Amino acid sequence: MRVKLFIVFIALLVITACSPPQERPPAEDEFDYMESSIFHTAPVRHCRITQDTVDVKSGTGRDFETVGTLKENDVVRVLQQANDWYIIQLDNNQIGSIEVDSAVPVVVERTGDDNLEETPNQNNEIFEEGNDVQLDNEDDNITPNNPTPGRQPQANNPQESNVRSLTDEEQQLIDLVNNERQNNDLPALKVDYEVTRVARIKSQDMVDNNYFSHYSPVHGSPFEMLDNYGIDYHHAGENIAANNSIENAHTSLMNSSGHRKNILNVNFTHIGIGIRPSDKYGYMITQMFISKPK
Repeated sequence: MRVKLFIVFIALLVITACSPPQERPPAEDEFDYMESSIFHTAPVRHCRITQDTVDVKSGTGRDFETVGTLKENDVVRVLQQANDWYIIQLDNNQIGSIEVDSAVPVVVERTGDDNLEETPNQNNEIFEEGNDVQLDNEDDNITPNNPTPGRQPQANNPQESNVRSLTDEEQQLIDLVNNERQNNDLPALKVDYEVTRVARIKSQDMVDNNYFSHYSPVHGSPFEMLDNYGIDYHHAGENIAANNSIENAHTSLMNSSGHRKNILNVNFTHIGIGIRPSDKYGYMITQMFISKPK
């Protein structure tokens, strides 16, 4: 009898050890709040000359004919980068090339009269025959699913059409970000209200469509959003977070290497933050960073 009881006891131990652990719903203070980050460098569209004089060559090499000269602080349009050369368009629409390290990228913000999509007249093409440089599409494919190009801004809440101030929560997060930058000897980021508008649209889109991702089913990637809303930049980054506290969200972002890199990125000059209420998390938060070097 004792042997039978011992066998039953051992069998129960084996069954208990092999059974999966019981799952339980997380307590309120154990909710898995979320955050994510992304960074992008846009193609160089304009550059500023940093040397006293720079020869403009007819091809991407020093042995090509000199077709013009640029002076320090001249700003020219860049059509494409080919290795160590910028292919540029001069004011007279002539095409030439300069060495990359003779200039620095800058952002020239578009005006109503600008036509940044204008392509140079093929009759002005001056690259010598045999040069293997060809003009490709300016924009890199930056999303994994290759969304349809030319995505247009979607209709949104009219209150987002003219952003001229921040909410208390947005200002709180701006202050936290700039305090971190000050503690790391970095300049404070300036608030860009157009970027703020886009960040608010992104946060509301995540709430309305119940997703948490850098890639919106409505607007595409954050970089497509910036482009489609007419915002010019050289570098751009996005942090997104879902949390019930602004301070806790900031702490979580700073404890993550990717988000911290965006917050403390030396290249960024401007920021926009959009915070929207979320029944699921408390707050849906989007931080958009851009650089506009001059």
